[in-house]
This record gives sequence, C-alpha cells and structure tokens, in this order.
Amino acid sequence: MIAVPEIFSTALRDGGYAVRVTGQNDTPVWSARFAKVVNESFAFLTAEAQRSRERVAVRAVPARDGDHRVVYRCGVRGELVPLDVVEDLRDILARGRSVLDIAMFSAATAQAAPPLSEKEKKNTYFPIAATEQAWRSIEGQPHMQALTQNQRDSLRRIQPFETGDFAISEFARIHNEDKHQLPLQLVVIPDPQFVMMFENIVPLPMLAEEYWLEWVEPLPAVANRVVVFEYRSSDAIQDAGIEELPVALAVEVGGMRRDVEHFLWEVISFISRATAILHDGDTKLADSFRDYFTSRRAELEYFRKMLVDGDAEAEVAWLAMRGQEQTGRSVEDGKLHPFAALPGTPLHRRRELPPIEVAQSGSH
Repeated sequence: MIAVPEIFSTALRDGGYAVRVTGQNDTPVWSARFAKVVNESFAFLTAEAQRSRERVAVRAVPARDGDHRVVYRCGVRGELVPLDVVEDLRDILARGRSVLDIAMFSAATAQAAPPLSEKEKKNTYFPIAATEQAWRSIEGQPHMQALTQNQRDSLRRIQPFETGDFAISEFARIHNEDKHQLPLQLVVIPDPQFVMMFENIVPLPMLAEEYWLEWVEPLPAVANRVVVFEYRSSDAIQDAGIEELPVALAVEVGGMRRDVEHFLWEVISFISRATAILHDGDTKLADSFRDYFTSRRAELEYFRKMLVDGDAEAEVAWLAMRGQEQTGRSVEDGKLHPFAALPGTPLHRRRELPPIEVAQSGSH
C-alpha cells in the first residue's frame, strides 16, 4: 500500500472536501508532497465554490427580439478569476507534476543496474505520452529501462494514448507552458455539467406548441453582455425574466477548456495510480480515489436525469447517495422542475397532441 507519509482516508465534511491522514512510517520520499497535493486540491475546490457563491453572481439577462424570440446575455457581478485563484491552482499542478518526476527518479535510481550516470539522472522524468510513437521514444530512455517490464507495461496502460483521457496530456502541457511560455489560463464558463433551472419564462415552454433552446457554440467565456443562448417559441412569449446561470471555473489549454473540478479529479487519480506502479504496485489508494470520483460523477448524472428528464428512479438514486429518504415524490407528480436544461445542450420540443379519434360510419 502507498504510504504518503500517511495513508489517506477520505472524509467528507459538510458536503465539501477534506482528506484526513493517519500516521505511517517508512514512507517514500515524495509522499508528503503528494499528501499536500490532495489536501490542497480539495481545499481549493471548497474555497473556490464558497467564493463563487458569496462574491460572484452571474445572471442570464433577457432581451426580447419580437414576440417569439429572446436572446440572453451574461450579467456579471464580482471578480470572476482573481490572480490568487490562478496562482493557487498553478502551484497545485506544479506540485503534482513534481511528485511524478520524483517518484520516477526514486524508482529508476533504486532499480538501475548498472547505476544511472549523472547525465542520465538529470534526464530522468515521468513520461506522459499522447501518442504511441511518443511512448516508444520515451520507453527506450535509460531511466525507463531501469524499471521492470511489468512497471513499464503498467505505465503504458495509463498513458493518454491508451486510455483516451487527454486531460492528462493537457496537465503535462499546462506545466510546460506555465514554466516557459504562458501563465496558467483560467476562465469562467456556463457549467455544461450542472442543471440550469428556468424560472421566469411565460408561458412555460412545455405549454408551447413548439420551442427551441439554443446555446452559443462553443460555450463562451463569461463576461458582461456576452450572448450565451436564445429561447424561441412558436407561441407568443408573454414574459421572460432574468435567470440564474450556473457557471464553472475552467482551465484553458490548446484551445480546449476543462472544468477545473473534474480536471483535478483526473490529475489526482492519475498521480495516485502512477506512483503506486512505481512504488510497490498496490493500487488500493488509487482505486479508492477512482471509486469516489466515479460516485461524484454518478451523483451529477442522477441530478441531471431527475430535473431535466423527470426521471423518478434517478431521483431515488440521488437521494440515496446523499443519505436522504429514498421515497422522493411520486412518479405521478411529473417533473420536479417545469423547465431545466444543461448549458450547452440544445433543446427542441414539439408538444405531442392526443390522437384524433375518427368516428367510423356505421352500415345502414
């Protein structure tokens, strides 16, 4: 089992994140830093969520365009991305990268026979390969050859070109660019993984014969007066008020944007598994992180199905995951919310009319 210098046991407090550690001796040299990466990641996510709730407000502000179309623009109050937030996340990611490199150095120098030369030691780093060609080039390096074949095979299996998880390639790219070219780039975007609940459209969309909800593609960075979506209806829109717009902090790299919360989940999972491979091969800790993050994603999906699809079974599952009563509303009650959607996911619905019964003419 990986000791770090304490074995992690995850503890959720007040619906937020925390990692509690318990003492353990004889630990690898990189373990205290890994513990700090995990603790700081959870603390960062909790603090950023609180800051966003208390100091920032983002609204979707409507502007009517005739009787059948409303365009919504962002209205922002507060500072979206303070410099301290950027630098705090930058430090976490840099520490995470250094944990990988130190773990590789420790394993390679301990196992190399004959020992690595000073030049080879200086060129020792943890491999992150986006392509098989890149992996083949890395695999022949002296520090990689110092590992066992089983270790190399296991490291290959977690590479982005094998898993398809290119968040880890972006993690490596962010670190390199931040050191030499461009500081970490963070933006706030409409949250594509959290349900937006519409409160102020009259008449309700499901009462219209046909309606459309269309988002700007790709979802834009949030800023005052930026157009984010439009709502259209075949029926005359009587009223459209300001709506709460759920937003997420995102890291920007190579023209792509990654939700910071999910990005840190991927990074922690990757580091915990990679260091396990290099240390003693025991992945229990990595498995526990994987299972925890998988359950958080499942909770979000149940929440989406519950509100957007009106899925009663998803509501029961969501309540159970939160330790609440598993009865919920009855299926006959219909949707919990009359109109909800995921930012970035367009909607187009036509009201289904009951079939017309045609009387059959009788024979005379």
